[in-house]
Amino acid sequence: MASTFFALLALADLSAQPAPKKEEHVDTPPTKIEKTEKSGNEVAPPQHKASLHYNIQIHLPATKDIEVFNAIFKAIKEHLLE
Repeated sequence: MASTFFALLALADLSAQPAPKKEEHVDTPPTKIEKTEKSGNEVAPPQHKASLHYNIQIHLPATKDIEVFNAIFKAIKEHLLE
């Protein structure tokens, strides 16, 4: 990686100034509440709820002793599920 960096550095024009950034303003329309045709009730836009996910990885040892696996899963049950 370092040799690639230095090879590209030799090709780079370090005296050039970066181009000024143009500020772009994006207008977002305000959220509107729509009325349904049938009932006339107001319908709010859908609400997005944040969610939290866990990814637990268990690296099991290479053993044929079933008691090792039982102890691991018992500890998981005691500490994570209850």
